[in-house]
Amino acid sequence: MSIVLSPEQAEVLELLVKRGGYDSVEVAIDTALGLLADEVSLQDSAENPEYVAWVAETRQKIEDGLEQSKQGDYLDAEVVIDRLRDKVKAAREAEA
Repeated sequence: MSIVLSPEQAEVLELLVKRGGYDSVEVAIDTALGLLADEVSLQDSAENPEYVAWVAETRQKIEDGLEQSKQGDYLDAEVVIDRLRDKVKAAREAEA
């Protein structure tokens, strides 16, 4: 399978690797896909109003983050991944 990234996506991935958070772009993508799969598995359906609101909020946060990164303001990749993992873990525990 061949995937074409947008310039913004490529920039984010390259920045993550450059800052030392990942050994390669492939590792960064694997991590992102794993987190996405975890999140999707938590959702019953896209019809869920809380989920729809979460998606809208998350999209806005991503847009805000991309703008901040263009201005040189960004967090360490490991800190971000750790926060995401903590959120996924908390969501799983809340559903258990």
